[in-house]
Amino acid sequence: MEKTETMYKKAMEIWEVPEEFYEAAAPMYREYEIRLAHEMEKAPAKEETICDLLTSWGEEDAERLLFESYQRNVLEKCEADGKDGVWYKMTDFYGRYPFFAQFEPEAYAKYSQETVDRLNAWDLEVYMKYVSQAALDIAAGKDVPMHQTQYLTLEESDAMLDTLGEEFLVVPCNCKAMGRCTEKPVDVCVGKLQKGPNSFYDRKLGKVVSAAEAKELVHWANKKGLMQSGEHEWLCNCDGVHCYPTKMARILKTRLRYPTSHYEILWDPKVCIQCGKCTRICNHGAFYKDAQGNVVYDEEKCWGCTICASNCPKGAITLKKR
Repeated sequence: MEKTETMYKKAMEIWEVPEEFYEAAAPMYREYEIRLAHEMEKAPAKEETICDLLTSWGEEDAERLLFESYQRNVLEKCEADGKDGVWYKMTDFYGRYPFFAQFEPEAYAKYSQETVDRLNAWDLEVYMKYVSQAALDIAAGKDVPMHQTQYLTLEESDAMLDTLGEEFLVVPCNCKAMGRCTEKPVDVCVGKLQKGPNSFYDRKLGKVVSAAEAKELVHWANKKGLMQSGEHEWLCNCDGVHCYPTKMARILKTRLRYPTSHYEILWDPKVCIQCGKCTRICNHGAFYKDAQGNVVYDEEKCWGCTICASNCPKGAITLKKR
């Protein structure tokens, strides 16, 4: 299959790839997908039609290739005006990029850090166009649908999971995967097991775990210094460096209001044994050591995520309901 410059450019336009990222986007797509984009454009196409196209181009095992494009979020399932059968349409680059980082880490590792930084700066900008107003509304006290709206204690995390059933799906955190996080665990996003179209499960991605295993993962992530946040059907274990909601909150200056903190952090220096665990686990630098090596707590830097309290070995850090 020959890929012409015109076909390549048109595919990039259909996927809404910024021109500055044409070269970076190329390895994220296969040659037959470029041709599919050229043929389908943004219109839905029936499963059988796509397979017939692939076969006519000399591709072997068209059904497998179609599924792999769906699995990699190059294609997504869609409805086609009430027509029967399974239909697909092209996703955009904003949808494809996180999947590439999450589920094709070896290929993603080949990108230069400069390219990754530019991609993530663009991705954060697009993300904020979609959700920043909702975050500002939540910060203003409004009840609007949004993800990662609040920090949860371990007890609250367990209670949330109790409402979501007996089976869960664990997938890599897209924020940490895109940011190439190596300091903290990445395979930590826990969600209610959904089996419908375009779900991770339907794409055969992620790991199915029991409720007990989900709780065990969350408690382990907490000890590794990850903050619990979430609502509805997903519980995220976030860090303070790569997490998009945290990055956005810094830009919007919504600390304590989005993500919402329900607790004040109280530190008792008389009980503190100066072990320094809080300084190592705090994602925002609120606990740190001064020039003399003594633990210091700066309330103005605290985001109220509560993981310091659950990890203090002597109970020197406690929580007070706001």
